[in-house]
Parts: sequence; C-alpha cells; structure tokens
Amino acid sequence: MSRRLLYLDCAGGAAGDMVLCALTEAADCAALIEELPERLGFPDVTLEWPEARPGGFAARRLQVHFDPAAHPRHRNLSAVTELLDRADVSPTATALAKRVFGRLAEAEGEVHGEPADRVHFHEVGAVDALIDVLGACLALEQLDVDEVVCSHLPMGHGTVSSAHGTLPLPAPAVAAMLPGVPVVPAAVEGETVTPTGAALVTTLADRFGSMPAMTVETVGVGAGSSEFPGLPNVLRAFTGTAAAEAEVADSENVIVECNLDDLDPRVLPEVIGRLLASGALDAYVTPLVMKKGRPGHLLTALAPATATDGVIAVLLRETTSLGCRSYPVTKYHLQRRMETVQTPWGPVPVKVALAGEQVLRRVPEFEACAELAHAAGVPVRDVLAAAASAAEKE
Repeated sequence: MSRRLLYLDCAGGAAGDMVLCALTEAADCAALIEELPERLGFPDVTLEWPEARPGGFAARRLQVHFDPAAHPRHRNLSAVTELLDRADVSPTATALAKRVFGRLAEAEGEVHGEPADRVHFHEVGAVDALIDVLGACLALEQLDVDEVVCSHLPMGHGTVSSAHGTLPLPAPAVAAMLPGVPVVPAAVEGETVTPTGAALVTTLADRFGSMPAMTVETVGVGAGSSEFPGLPNVLRAFTGTAAAEAEVADSENVIVECNLDDLDPRVLPEVIGRLLASGALDAYVTPLVMKKGRPGHLLTALAPATATDGVIAVLLRETTSLGCRSYPVTKYHLQRRMETVQTPWGPVPVKVALAGEQVLRRVPEFEACAELAHAAGVPVRDVLAAAASAAEKE
C-alpha cells in the first residue's frame, strides 16, 4: 500500500486561518468546517469564504463573523479543552486539537513563567482561533495521510501589538516553539508566523524539510489576512503518494556524525530532539572510549541529503564538537501507514508496518499513550497494553 503524504509549503508564513484554509481546500471539506460554530456552542457565529488573490494566487480565505462583546477573548487551557470536548466531533481530531493548544499553553507558560494549566490565552483563545485549530485537525483527518512534512518557516521582522503590549518578532510564544525548527529570514516587516500557526505546524508536522518525493494528488492554497509587499501571504498543502522506493536514489540519504568527549550528557536528549526536528530521519548516541581512555559518545543522525545542512547546523550549534563528517548510505525500510484504535482512556494512533499488502506488526505511539495515561492518572503500561490489544484485533 502506498504511503500518503502531506507537504505544507509555508511560502508566506503560517497562521491558524492559513493552515485551516489550505487543508480544507486540499480535502474539499468546507461543509464539515461550516458545522463547527454550532458544534462549539457558538450559534451566532458565521463563516464566510471570500475570494482571495494574494500575489496573484487564487486562494481560499476564511472570515469568522461574530460579536466580540458576546464572546470572551481570554480562556485558559481547561476552558478550551471543555469547549473541544463539547464539540462532539471525531475523537482523533479532538485529541489532536488538544495537543495543539497544549503546546501553545506550554510555550505561553515558558514565556510568562507560569504552569501551562494556569496560562490565559488571549487572542488564541478567541472564537476564530478555536475554529482554526479544530477545523485544521478535522481537515487533516479527512486527508488520511501517513506523514506530514513542513517547509522551513519564513520569519518577518519588526514588532506586533498584542494583549501584552508591543512585542518583538517572532513573538515570544512563537520563539518558544521554534527550537529545532528550521527558519529562514523573510524580507518583510510584519508577523509571518503567528502563535496559533506555529502551534499547528510544529504539532502536525512529523518532520521539517524540502518537499518529499511524491506523486501530487491535490493542492490546497490558504490565504492569510495580512498583506506583505513582494511576498504572497499563502500557505500551500500538497497531498499525494510517496514515490516508490525504486524511484529514490540510494545517495539521497546521508549519515552525519561526530565524536564527543566534553559535552554534558544531560544535553544529548535535547540535541537528538532538535536533530529530528531539523529533518533527520533518526538520531542516536553510541558510547565510545576515546583517546587517552576518555569516555565519550558517538552522535549519529540519518537524514535525507536535502536536510543535511540543517542537521549539520544543529549538531555544530548544540554540541561542543568543532566538526563532523558525513557520507551517503542506503536505507531500506518497510512501508508504513497510521491507524487509530480506541482504548478506555481515548484514541491512540498506531503505526502499521507492511511488506507489500502483508501486515507485519502494529505498534501504538508511545507519546499518545503517555499523554492519555497522564490525563487519566493511570500507569502508561496499562494504556499501552490496551492499545496493543485493540490493534491486534484490527
């Protein structure tokens, strides 16, 4: 079975409405999104899809109409979670939306020095932000993809006005979500990546990098509300099937590695996380005995050739190494797809490994199990066992 891919091309940046509109157009599910105000308990809220041509692009745009006086703009994570649960939509989309807002709460908490559950969302707790996030998660579910790849994020410069006053760009909450994410400068003054946009793409993306080898099926174009001279404010969503392994040259994968004997080992898990976020397919550490009998580590990253520069940049910036080495490798792998199973504590994504049409194994995603276990106050092993049992019955 072919692997289905989604590539997010953040040419003009990333905002909540841009992600939602691009995914909605790619999935052709505007009717589903239009149900959200009623489902969220906002019967007075209406949605409109006006024509938009930013930079000459024909793009979908969303306007959310409501009376600000009738709706609070400030909500905490608990209030947002309650609204999402009340919406009574797909459990998988609801769980993903909670992860997006959870990531945003952690970023805001880091900026303001508060626990995530005590943070008050301002603009991002408003009606339109709730529709952007839950709508994007529903549209993604409709696309039914196995992997989401996101481009580098373009960063404008200057300042932006917010409930906290005038802030430098990228906004502090956005900056808190950027470690390990590749960014490029945009020659525009203004906010190209919003907190909601950053939370969405950094939660939805399995990795960052160039467009993967794929056969394109649909293209959705979402327009933002801002206008930047010389930069079309659009985000494009490409869906399709991954190229067959025979179509991808062996030289397209590389190993990047270095030896370390003077780095605090507590830093290594963070470095591995940032290597993966920069486009590495895998990253790991091997114990070494180095010159003069010193204990050390071999830090290794496997990456597509197109992600090599970003991986090297993270390795040299985040470790004490003065250099590294790289060489091409051949990577063999089974086909994979994602499924979702239900447990007593909620839905869990399951990775399915296939050899042609034969299913070899099903593996529940540990992080999703850990989140459910934490929320329910039960051992992680119980959630893992329930998910594994449900997966075997598929």
